[in-house]
Amino acid sequence: MRSQKRNPIILAGALFATPLSTTAFRPPIPLERAAAAPSLTITRGSSVLPSADRQLSTTDDSITRNDGVVHGMTQEMAGTRKKVKCDDGKDDNRNSSSRRNNAAMSDPVFVRKRTDTLLSMTAHGLSNHDDGTPDSKSGSIKTDKKTFDWLIDAWAYSGEPDSSDMAMALLNRMEELSSRRSSSANGADPNKVSPDSKTYTKVINAIALSGKADAGEQAEAILNKMMDDSNKLRPNTLTYTYVIDAYSRSKSAQSPANARRLVEKMEELRAQGDPHVKPTARAWNSVIQACSGRSAAAADACLDIMENLADATGNEEVRPNSYNCNSVISAWAKSGEPGAASRAEKILEKMERMYAKSGDERFKPRTETYNAIIDAWAKSGEIDAPNRAELLLGYMMELYETGHNTSAKPNVRSFNSVMNAWAKSGDLYAPERASDILKRMEQLERNEWQVSPDATSFATAINAYARSLNYGKADSAYQLFLRMNKLYDLSGNESLRPNNIVFNSVLNACAFTIGDMDEQCRAIEIANAVFTAVRASQHCNPDEVTYGTYLKVIANQMPPGKQRDKVLRAIFEKAAQDGMVGSLVLRQLKDARLNRVGCEKLFGKQCMDDMRLEDLPSSWTRNVTGGSGQR
Repeated sequence: MRSQKRNPIILAGALFATPLSTTAFRPPIPLERAAAAPSLTITRGSSVLPSADRQLSTTDDSITRNDGVVHGMTQEMAGTRKKVKCDDGKDDNRNSSSRRNNAAMSDPVFVRKRTDTLLSMTAHGLSNHDDGTPDSKSGSIKTDKKTFDWLIDAWAYSGEPDSSDMAMALLNRMEELSSRRSSSANGADPNKVSPDSKTYTKVINAIALSGKADAGEQAEAILNKMMDDSNKLRPNTLTYTYVIDAYSRSKSAQSPANARRLVEKMEELRAQGDPHVKPTARAWNSVIQACSGRSAAAADACLDIMENLADATGNEEVRPNSYNCNSVISAWAKSGEPGAASRAEKILEKMERMYAKSGDERFKPRTETYNAIIDAWAKSGEIDAPNRAELLLGYMMELYETGHNTSAKPNVRSFNSVMNAWAKSGDLYAPERASDILKRMEQLERNEWQVSPDATSFATAINAYARSLNYGKADSAYQLFLRMNKLYDLSGNESLRPNNIVFNSVLNACAFTIGDMDEQCRAIEIANAVFTAVRASQHCNPDEVTYGTYLKVIANQMPPGKQRDKVLRAIFEKAAQDGMVGSLVLRQLKDARLNRVGCEKLFGKQCMDDMRLEDLPSSWTRNVTGGSGQR
């Protein structure tokens, strides 16, 4: 029996009839026809993933796909990719370990207080009897080189906006004190606070990590100062590497050229017999990163240059390793260029050949390598991208199960990236395929694979429905949301905790629901429940995307009229109260074509076509951070 038709105007208006705090969060009443809907029999492109409990026999034969070529894969990465590690960055790793074991170094408030105290104590120089021992009045702080170096290093990794300025202030004070001691006639030791090559290298690192637009120029100025003969300081490999890092992170138009110039200077110094400087894979990785933002092909070319240098000079430390290859693969993934995913796969194939030939761990493709290529396929937009991504995931699983490469074990990100490839594909069966992968993750969670789905997994599967043209997609997305909530309640697994991305993904499915009035009512009903849930959540609050997408739901699913305008105004007013009126919220309200009366009530003018964020009260936009909230 067909359900009684419901009016979207009544459903949407009901949410604002009572305070949100008293609105019950309940699952929408299932439509009778949903149970009666015929199930689809999917025959095209069935999954190639091994079953959860299948045991593969081990073999020495190479694993190949049906095109006869050894391949690997990638996943969609949710967010900013972390800094690439390098196998020759021993100094970096040692400092990292020191910071992990030193809570004070990771406390910016403590570091700032110590710095202010030290600078205050040494403002007028050091007393003649000062031997660097702690001063009881200054909180047991020593006024010696070790203290200055420690604080400079702490500022480098503090993440504070003025980190490089504070590091420079400490260096300037050291130089000042050293100069005073050197010119004094009392015989005091000028070396107690004199900066050495290690100090200057730490300051350059602080400048590099700041990411400022002029970081490269500022870092190179210090490098040139070190090379002044009067200073008798020797820049080393790490010093040059940090200057290249500074150019790479500055993202200026000249970064690639400057980074390349400096690494070539390192090779020149090595050839001249300088024992302290030589190009390494670590330094070249910074060059690759500098090139990546502008030309993936230029980043790719660095690998051949490194290979040729290693062959010609015998400097094995410059030979490209897996980290360099991963950086180039990521460059192709982010480039959006036609054929980028295939170019990334060719690098993987080369790595596999080199590792198979030499057994050298430097060339061994790892999980991150395959994930980056899956990511490249997900972003490629090519028609066969999701199938290629899923093939790579299956290949990773077989590599691990057979013992051919246990470092290729897929992780949660691997599965999420394949789902993302399906979500972005526009394929008719994308939602079902993404849901199948999600179910497979839940099955694999119960054995050695340990790939328990997280909130990103569910958000990606929900997004596959949101992007589809499926009938009842709001319902399907909401059922996934409820399933995730249930798993979180039962397991207490924090990775399953609902977040803004999940809430917003369900709202997005509601906003782009298509169908008859029942379908529109269902979408509004679900959107109301989700919006109520996010406002009641103890873990997150509605953000700009939440309000903007909710406005889109009402604009798309309610018929134009006074009631719709009333609901739109109510949503906008709540966004303004929360300080969440960002560009998305304003744009959605403009697209909804609010009537003159509504515009007058909200903005004091009858038309908002020329309205800008700058024209609004600052309290309306105070909490907007600029994040998209979507993958």
